[in-house]
Amino acid sequence: MSNKLQTTRNTSLKSTSKIDLSKINTSALTAGLSKLTIPRLFYQLVVFVMDGSGSMTYPGKTGRSKGEELSDSIKESLKRLQTSKNKNCFDVSLYAYANESVNILKQIPVKDFNLDKNYNPCEFITAYNSTMLAETMEAVKAECTDYLKANAEKNAQALIIVLSDGVVFDYELSLKKCNELKLHNKVTISSIFFESTSWQEDFDIDDLDDYKESMKKLASDESLFTSTLNPDEIRNHMIKSISTVSKINH
Repeated sequence: MSNKLQTTRNTSLKSTSKIDLSKINTSALTAGLSKLTIPRLFYQLVVFVMDGSGSMTYPGKTGRSKGEELSDSIKESLKRLQTSKNKNCFDVSLYAYANESVNILKQIPVKDFNLDKNYNPCEFITAYNSTMLAETMEAVKAECTDYLKANAEKNAQALIIVLSDGVVFDYELSLKKCNELKLHNKVTISSIFFESTSWQEDFDIDDLDDYKESMKKLASDESLFTSTLNPDEIRNHMIKSISTVSKINH
């Protein structure tokens, strides 16, 4: 090969191996990349079911009301999820119950959860001299069923976190609703007994073990139950439950 031909070939290779960045429309490239989303590895619905009865207005361990402590614990738990590499895999909804059942937050992606709002269940309940859970569990059952049906062809599951600080008045019916949910192999129930530093006049502290046992039976298994009056431990239990069910570390 002549020197002239070799030189021409080398020049051609060099000229085609470089990209002229000055000719790229970076605005269009940035706009295109911003619309890209990481595919969801799984679809995890997390449903918080919170006692909003009058006793949740009592002081907790921090001196603030138990309802306020609960709101803070939930926000801290979901803040952790929002910084997770799998944050786009989670959806969340919130319910409060007492005499009535209220869907505080309709199902949204965790990434859209507003950490600046107050989710104290007592703020959403107008009648609170009773603790009736069954109606809420029926609504939660319908939501979980719809979620799993909508994502039937995907890796989907639902975690329900039930919290109470005392006696569930319609316990037998509530337990029945929970047991119906447990029959679905993609639904898991975690429960928390939020202990009190003070008790209502009609309740006997000697019955505390019975209250705990009742809440434990609502959970899918003992590892998904905790009894505490520490809001930090409640938050940690929530995070552990979510990690256990979704099988990832946050």
